[in-house]
Amino acid sequence: MTFLQPYFLWGALAVAIPVVIHFWHQKKGKPLAWAATQWLVEKNQQQQRGLKLDNVLLLLLRCLLILLLAVLLSQLVIPKLGSKADIRPLHLVQPDALVLSNFRFELEEAAKRGEKLYWINETVEPIDKPDQLPEKKQFSPLFLQAAIDKIRQEDTPIHVYVLNNDKLATVPAIYVPSQHTLHTLPDSVAKPRSYLSTKAGQKLFVNGSGKLTSSTVLDPAVRFNPAPAHTGPLRVLLDYRNEREQQTVRAALAALSDVYDLDLAVDRERSQATVYDWVFTDQPVVRPAASTLYMISGTLGYPTTSNMQYSERPFTPQTNDLVASGQLPEWLGEQLVQYYELQPDAAVLSQQELKNLFVVSNRSDKKPQTLVHNALLLLFIVLILTERWIALTKNA
Repeated sequence: MTFLQPYFLWGALAVAIPVVIHFWHQKKGKPLAWAATQWLVEKNQQQQRGLKLDNVLLLLLRCLLILLLAVLLSQLVIPKLGSKADIRPLHLVQPDALVLSNFRFELEEAAKRGEKLYWINETVEPIDKPDQLPEKKQFSPLFLQAAIDKIRQEDTPIHVYVLNNDKLATVPAIYVPSQHTLHTLPDSVAKPRSYLSTKAGQKLFVNGSGKLTSSTVLDPAVRFNPAPAHTGPLRVLLDYRNEREQQTVRAALAALSDVYDLDLAVDRERSQATVYDWVFTDQPVVRPAASTLYMISGTLGYPTTSNMQYSERPFTPQTNDLVASGQLPEWLGEQLVQYYELQPDAAVLSQQELKNLFVVSNRSDKKPQTLVHNALLLLFIVLILTERWIALTKNA
């Protein structure tokens, strides 16, 4: 038996109040002539000052009410019957083919033992088949934190299966329960890099030196995917209400196109028949398309998916330092590289860095028990009604 708010138990000391009142808050007796007592309706209820126990039941009820109120505010939790052997661990898995193939045996054995498995994605889907990836494969540390907060339970171990790379360190910390096990797989496998096929046979890629390059021939020292991540012109929509901001972004895109030979098809008005690859706007996006990169300015937000980027300030020289310093084209190029994953392979975090990143939270996972709380509340109401009835009938 534990309490979620044990400090409220100090309120039980207030039980001394009705005791003191009972002993000392008495009506002061006065000497009366014997003949006058026949007209006194309450002559038998006259109380005298002193340590005399009157109405003991009423005193006990009032003390019990204060004790019960302290227990209610402290949120009593009664442990469930059963042994710790009944507690089954929970498993969170990054939706990645490399993670799935490497930890497939552990996941299948956990499923056979009846332990629950979940994907670390936007919806925290339960894993029905450990050998198949879900449709939603997007992963971020924010999804991992949300998944931990959603499934964590008191005294229940959590196993986390993720790739070890510096993408995990894009958040200050990931808070985990004390009973957790981190299964990491070094993301050191040299994956093929992506590239873009632009106009006139040009290819946009990151070479072996880590520099963004536009050339007709890919770097032979780097392994690339057999097909480009995008072919042909990038369809861009400028959907700004501010004409100056629209002109600024258009000029930055023109500079980016000149440097890297990008083929940009820019529209200033939305066409319903066009599927855009890049959208710039200063308005909220209600239904974002999964295949479109959105640049939302003038809005404070944190990107929960890789295709949503926010800028707190509008893209004008007076409001944005990137524009004032002439770095807006470079910044837009970085966003394009990040979205199409043209950058080199991510670095692997050390064990100390992982330990500093995954922080054990001190919060309790115990939750108020509705049945126990309602039962105590009902008892409290019954005792109040009983105390009032006795007090009124005995005029005490």
